[in-house]
Amino acid sequence: MHLTTTKKHNIVYLVGHSARQECHLENIIPLVDPQYESGKNVGIVLMQDGVIGTSRIGTVPETLTYFIEMDIPVHVLAPDLKARGINPDQLIDKVDVITYEDLVDILAESNKVISIL
Repeated sequence: MHLTTTKKHNIVYLVGHSARQECHLENIIPLVDPQYESGKNVGIVLMQDGVIGTSRIGTVPETLTYFIEMDIPVHVLAPDLKARGINPDQLIDKVDVITYEDLVDILAESNKVISIL
């Protein structure tokens, strides 16, 4: 488990709510779309309950699939996966498992961080 995406993000969204139960991830689409279309490197970090729905076992939220199909990097915190009993080996493709150290690096190198916890 390590950070595989090396591209610096202009904007990082921290999302701590499950896309299966709440619409926080869906609510950032109107923000992310124009940023992505203007060429900004946008990244999403799923933490806390935000990691729910990242496993191939079960239903993957449409919003998460939307961001992945746009090739927007989606990172998930390994300790939050473990706390919720989600096996990192069973994650959907293109989801990056990161440690707290990776998170610090992502945040330190990003120009802007938007927290939706």
